[in-house]
Amino acid sequence: MNNPLHPARSLRIDFLLLVFLGVLLALGLARAEPLKAPFDPATVHLDNRLEINLWASEPHVVDPVSLCFDETGAAYVAECRDYPNGVGPNGKVGSTIRRLEDTDGDGIPDKVTIFASGFSFATSVTPWRGGILVSAPPEILYLKDTNGDGVADVRQVRVTGFIRGVSDSLVNGLQFQLDNRIHGANGGSGGTIGPPGDAEEKLDLQGFDFSFDPDSGACERTWVSGGGFGLVFDRWGRPFTTYNINHIQHGYISWRHINLYRGFNPEGMTASISDHEEMAAIYPRSTPQTRPNHPEQAGYFSAAGGMGIIDSPAFPADLQGSILVGDVVGNLVHRDVIHSAGASFIASRAASETNREFLASTDPHFRPVGAQVGPDHALYLLVMQREIIEHPDYIPARVKATANLRAGDDRGRIYRITPKGGLPPARDIAKSLRTSELVNHLADPNPWWRKTAQRLIVERNLLDQAPNLRSLVEHSDSPLARLHALWTLQGLKQLDRAVLATGLKDSEPGVRENALQLAEPFLEDAPELQKAVSQLTYDSHPQVRFQAALALGMFDNTVSTAALQDLLRTEAGSPWIRQAVLSSLSPTALDALLWRYLAENDFRQGSDPSYIEVLRELATLIGAREKDGGDMASRAILKLDISLAERSSAALLEGLADGLSRSHAKPQLLGSARYSLNRLGRSAGPRQTRAVARLARIFDAGPLRGLDEAINRALVSISNTNLDRSIRLEYLDLLEFGAKPTVIPALVQVAITAEKPEIQAQAVRVLARLEDPLVAESLLEHWPELPPGIRPAVIALWIDHRTYHSPLLAALEKNTITVGELNLDLEQRRALLRHGESADRQRAAKFVRDDEYANRKSIIDEWLPKLPASGDTIHGQEVFDELCSRCHRVRSQGHKVGPELDSMANRSVEDVLSNILDPNMAINPGFVAFIAELKTGESETGLLLSQSSEGVTLTQANEEKRFIARKDLKLLRSSGMSLMPEGLEAGHTPKDFRDLIAYIRGE
Repeated sequence: MNNPLHPARSLRIDFLLLVFLGVLLALGLARAEPLKAPFDPATVHLDNRLEINLWASEPHVVDPVSLCFDETGAAYVAECRDYPNGVGPNGKVGSTIRRLEDTDGDGIPDKVTIFASGFSFATSVTPWRGGILVSAPPEILYLKDTNGDGVADVRQVRVTGFIRGVSDSLVNGLQFQLDNRIHGANGGSGGTIGPPGDAEEKLDLQGFDFSFDPDSGACERTWVSGGGFGLVFDRWGRPFTTYNINHIQHGYISWRHINLYRGFNPEGMTASISDHEEMAAIYPRSTPQTRPNHPEQAGYFSAAGGMGIIDSPAFPADLQGSILVGDVVGNLVHRDVIHSAGASFIASRAASETNREFLASTDPHFRPVGAQVGPDHALYLLVMQREIIEHPDYIPARVKATANLRAGDDRGRIYRITPKGGLPPARDIAKSLRTSELVNHLADPNPWWRKTAQRLIVERNLLDQAPNLRSLVEHSDSPLARLHALWTLQGLKQLDRAVLATGLKDSEPGVRENALQLAEPFLEDAPELQKAVSQLTYDSHPQVRFQAALALGMFDNTVSTAALQDLLRTEAGSPWIRQAVLSSLSPTALDALLWRYLAENDFRQGSDPSYIEVLRELATLIGAREKDGGDMASRAILKLDISLAERSSAALLEGLADGLSRSHAKPQLLGSARYSLNRLGRSAGPRQTRAVARLARIFDAGPLRGLDEAINRALVSISNTNLDRSIRLEYLDLLEFGAKPTVIPALVQVAITAEKPEIQAQAVRVLARLEDPLVAESLLEHWPELPPGIRPAVIALWIDHRTYHSPLLAALEKNTITVGELNLDLEQRRALLRHGESADRQRAAKFVRDDEYANRKSIIDEWLPKLPASGDTIHGQEVFDELCSRCHRVRSQGHKVGPELDSMANRSVEDVLSNILDPNMAINPGFVAFIAELKTGESETGLLLSQSSEGVTLTQANEEKRFIARKDLKLLRSSGMSLMPEGLEAGHTPKDFRDLIAYIRGE
């Protein structure tokens, strides 16, 4: 087929054809040949049972970030061409929507239309009523072509009010879901959203994701947002999302349940489910690139974004249900296998992918931003081709001044991933989706067909299909058909109690789980459904019990209270079911549960740790529901009689304090309750006493003699090495409430001299809570004596408190502390440069910048251009043996004194060279050299391995250990420098160092 847009083709066209083409181009429509962009499948490492092919690319697709297929099979692509600054190549908003069609049936788009343009940051598209919905903050718009020319002539704002922040924090992820609403991800920027022009309908999004009615624009909060770019749902409607370093999270409890009764805490209701760390290790195949922001994150998720789910039976069984997460910095797609774990989920690496990724490209410009299953069962992977993927806000000014932030803005790719050997023959979509066939497609194994069929039935309001849908619920052999039939009836407003009763008894747990959600609006006045829901609290499947607990909150009577009491008792060890119960507790039920459990000996004595958590959480909810002038908390304190075990009493007091802190209420403290607090402070252990101190502060109870006595005991006990470690930690915690001139020196001394790192760290944590200039001054004075393990926390303490910037800068000016010792990351440097007082910002600029992290930069700048393009690993090992092996290991070769260099394998040549030439540019606090001055006048230098009341142990080159008895030690202090010396380049050439780098990186 001839292609007038193909730059390599020379055509002889007569005048009439030229005119005709001009008309087509004016409409933004063109024919496209099969794609000619260069693609070598060998550059993509993929599961060997699959194959990948280029499906669309520039000039027909540029900067694709979202893809959807409508009911005709046409694809719509959101092109975020104004990434990263919100403007396109011409300086104006530049996002575009392309429409791609396959007119000859070969599976490759050959008709490309600019469907719509002029958007700001188009981030997602989804079909609706013969058109599409587009998220382009501050709006979500409805676009439709009504005259058949391939260009949208309807352009209506459905929702407005989203904040247009940085590009990786924008609204995204639009998709039609089971509940017949369009769901989206907040992205982190939030906004006050709703239909245009209707102030009463506006919703403060806060930190939640959202859904909206696609016709009216009415919005609701859904789950606590992960804050990232990506949102997927499994086949049962459970949401999963992502955020830069926290790569996979699940939304457990939705807004409607969180907000059912006052006081429930939404924090943590969306949580990481990864069993291989939140910021998981990744395994790129591309050449490592230097990152100006957080270079230490190399080799780990740092830009997780763009998700997909493999849910087609055409793929191997072990891949189905897997969730995909891209990392644009790593040029890869990670796969998580999702397993149920009680009422929760666990995301794991597949056994075949423990040290590799599902897909990884060797192309450093391969930026995967999302994946979508198509009507043909194939997985479509969207890839930007930008050279720089960092947002400008995160790039140092000097680097930004010389970089082309838009490099690659004329490119983009969509790849088609299929099993090797091909897919089933493609269906005629228009014919298959005839009205008479729609109900049958609710059982289709491909999620695109199921959701499209449900959407079309609801869009077209096909009420005549209600009997067929009821029949599916009652008789279909397909659990997925029964699931979609229930929700489709809801969308048609034809759902009734009889059908729900059937759904609640379904043999498939996922159907019962969804039937419970569907039953919620009916429960207030449906006794038969109330009984069915309460019975499901005994269901064999924990996720059904979890959903039943949430549904019980929709009605408040003896049935719900009894069921919640029994469920919380039996599920005390299940954190998520506990939270579901708490969200459903009315004030009456809450009061009944707490006093019932306090009457049971197992709870009173705290015989099971989960019972302690139940008491704490119930007390927290009581405190959070307290009102000004109320006395709920006082009455709870009076219940804490002497027969209650200390751990149970402490949990109740801590819970009350936590809840009251959240409520911001000013409750009354009854006189008798004040007496009880004083008694508990005098006689209880340190943990319980700390809770008493917190409550006394909240109630503004004034001096309590018992509390003063307890703090004096704590000052004596924190250095008592004969006490149990946990008791000493509790005494340290209690000192937060002592007189600061007394407790600050005591805490600093513990941070320096305590024999256990955890004791030292606890002292620093308490100091961080004290908010007093004496804290900063004392820690700076004793900086040389502080052990390496607690230095990062001390540094964070100085940076996080603006009032501490001035004394820190004074120490830098006096050279009593060096910049290299601080090991400040980009955010910490910017905190000093941008967020302190004006005078402090000017002082900070003399020591730190936001565009470099090397202190011997002139040496690095001189050497870097002289490095050869590649290195000789054999000679590099010889250099390693000479310069590095006494203190470092790589691939088990050498000695483990300093950091193991295997972690440098994914770092760029520039990063590795910088660390070699300037070992003090950013010292890991664990590898700062300490100097032990002996009473004999001699000294020893090494890394501080351990210290105790008997002495200290230093690690020196070749892993030699040097123990120094306390009786022989005059002073132990930090050198402020790395054990690794500067000047290693002396006597060596750039080639020597490039060979060394090649060996370290395993080239």
